[in-house]
Amino acid sequence: MRIAQLDIAGARITKKFLSVTKENTIGEIKYLLFDAAKKVDVTDYVYVVDDSGALVGVFSLKEVMRTRNETQIGSVMKRNPVVVDYNADQERIVYLVLKHRLKAIPVVDKETRRLEGIVPYDSIISIFNHEFREDILRSGGIHHGIKEIEDIATPAVKLIRARMPSLIIGLLGGLLAASIISGFEEILSSYITLAAFIPLIVYLSDAVGTQSQTLIVRMIALEPGFSVSKYLFREIRVGGAIGITFALLLMLAATLGWNAPIQIGLALGTAMFASILFQSLIATYLSILLHKFNVDPAVTSGPLTTVISDISTLAMYFATASLLLQSI
Repeated sequence: MRIAQLDIAGARITKKFLSVTKENTIGEIKYLLFDAAKKVDVTDYVYVVDDSGALVGVFSLKEVMRTRNETQIGSVMKRNPVVVDYNADQERIVYLVLKHRLKAIPVVDKETRRLEGIVPYDSIISIFNHEFREDILRSGGIHHGIKEIEDIATPAVKLIRARMPSLIIGLLGGLLAASIISGFEEILSSYITLAAFIPLIVYLSDAVGTQSQTLIVRMIALEPGFSVSKYLFREIRVGGAIGITFALLLMLAATLGWNAPIQIGLALGTAMFASILFQSLIATYLSILLHKFNVDPAVTSGPLTTVISDISTLAMYFATASLLLQSI
């Protein structure tokens, strides 16, 4: 017997729905609907199963009412309906429902496609609300029970424990970033203009990485079978184009606005390009890698991702500047 965890699709199903076979006529289905109207939780769709209980089709209630009574449902049903695996994360339900504009979604066994139950509309709304609130907390580096965090009566000690870990990681990352900057004091003292552009380089790199991560997490949820190689190749082109654009703009700003030597402008532009391209790729690949190990890519968001991005960006920035300016 399967035990449903609270955060999987199988924990959200109802068994009270109407299922028929391909041989049933529309007239028979109408009679069943009227007879079972008060006994079912899902009345938007009729689900068609075979002799083994596997889902083979679906037909909306609206179309049932528009179709002639003598028509067999097997000839008019929608084949290959959108489904979600029993053990899939409940967040995938929300993505699929929004993408395909569904009012309910069937849950099936991954191997046999046996229809295990239906997630009704009210449960979908509940899942959406829960996942949205959870993502908001995670984006701030708070990994804790939602109800406890949102309850005004929650003791301050619990809130401190919930918020402190990610902030400690941020502190350690900040200290490491400071040590990187300290290691390049000589080049900074010689070219003080480099210090002025640190916030800009770091911000744009963080922004590009966040955008890339958001897009790949959405792709994993909506199209889990997508081609990783094609996606990465596209991300290289996109990241490269964005990197070149901002590299050229930064070079112009440094040379024209700050009267910096062309070598400094070149160093800034090269660092900008390399950092943006690197952040777009690392954010994308890290999310894909986590997904392969059955870890929710969304957990990489927040302060931890920011720290990784900031450290790598600063390291690339000063390394590039040192290489290009050491000959001046």
